[in-house]
Amino acid sequence: MSSMKEVKALVRTECVSELLHALRDSGVSRFYLSRIHAVGGGTDPEDFKVSLADGSVYTEKTKVEFVCRADRTDDLVEIVRTWARTGQRGDGVVIVSNVTDVIDVRTGDHNQMALL
Repeated sequence: MSSMKEVKALVRTECVSELLHALRDSGVSRFYLSRIHAVGGGTDPEDFKVSLADGSVYTEKTKVEFVCRADRTDDLVEIVRTWARTGQRGDGVVIVSNVTDVIDVRTGDHNQMALL
């Protein structure tokens, strides 16, 4: 079993600032953010846009990614759920994956040391 996990939270953009503060207060030191378009089941029926290029319906979201120790995963996922949940369809999803190694490019440190 991997001692590190990658957490990807695809959430409403308006929730991200408070979510990042809560995660930082819980000891997460590095985040990666991306703007994304949720298409299909992740679309908020009350707040969507239509692509002029292909006519598809989408909702703008933010992908928050971070790596953590495996024993912290459940607590950190609950923080994501607490701060990203509005109770409306389209609140997002959390994806958790095993990580085999994390390596700091500058120092060569591995796993938890690489995340400092």
